[in-house]
Amino acid sequence: MFTPEESRELAAEYLADIPDLVARRDNAAAVLELQLPQEAQVSARLREVAVDVGKDVTLIFTPEGEPYAPLFMN
Repeated sequence: MFTPEESRELAAEYLADIPDLVARRDNAAAVLELQLPQEAQVSARLREVAVDVGKDVTLIFTPEGEPYAPLFMN
């Protein structure tokens, strides 16, 4: 899992390739009349889904028979 600082650095790197991505996102949300959640809400929901919903699921990388490491730890 990335630290908040690592997440910001990765986001900045990604946005450097598509500098108008935020404007596109905001325009699409406006056209569709969507309220976009805050970053903290998105992270919390991702954690909830990855940890709570996926707690009974183990993904296996078939060729080696080894399980994937979870994205989020409890």
